[in-house]
Amino acid sequence: MCHTYYSYEPYRSYLSKGRERVNTLQGKNDLDAVPMLPVDVPVTMPELPPRFVVNTVQQFKAISDPVRSRILGIIQNQPATAKQIADRLGATPGAIGHHLRVLEAAGLAQVVARRLIRGIVANYYTRTARIFKFDLPREVTGDLSASLDIVMRAHDELAEALANVEEDTYQTGGLPHIRLSPERARYYSELIDALVEDILHEKPDPDGKVYGILAYIYTAPEYMQGPSTSIPSESAVSDEEED
Repeated sequence: MCHTYYSYEPYRSYLSKGRERVNTLQGKNDLDAVPMLPVDVPVTMPELPPRFVVNTVQQFKAISDPVRSRILGIIQNQPATAKQIADRLGATPGAIGHHLRVLEAAGLAQVVARRLIRGIVANYYTRTARIFKFDLPREVTGDLSASLDIVMRAHDELAEALANVEEDTYQTGGLPHIRLSPERARYYSELIDALVEDILHEKPDPDGKVYGILAYIYTAPEYMQGPSTSIPSESAVSDEEED
């Protein structure tokens, strides 16, 4: 009886090198360097860099599309093919394949493995970093704030999760407002940055659930910024309230 043994080493070596690079565009030569895995070898999630700076018009346009944003959410924690992503999003593999190529060309997605399935080469994609940090001028973003866009996406994710997840044991949150000195505001800002940094360097549990964490500190709008002490004046009473 003849036995064939496959080595995982070329795949592991490719993934380890991938941790030190961010692909901007994978052409034919780059794809040829991606291992073609046998059927029985699992595709594991590589260790991604913590951050990637989004600072070009091409990248901003690629990430601003709602479908591509959801694709990036899927491949943030698991390698997936166009067919697998399409099944999750209720789309066609052809449409998802197009979106993946746009993300890949912008340096936001990368092929980490390939497999021959029924004579067709399936590419497995992941993001190029765990989170994307925006550094874009106003002339690129227009009226759309990158920070507001992130909050709106978090709103949509939470709304969908609340509608479909029966029990979320660790869900917690709040929106406190408090007057702070510049020094204390800086302290909490740095505390949030440290928390995010800890999360980015947390080793993912392959058997765990994916959790979303939104952390922000911001200056509240002007209508909340009145004086902390109320001074007696005629403006404190409206004509309707007077006897």
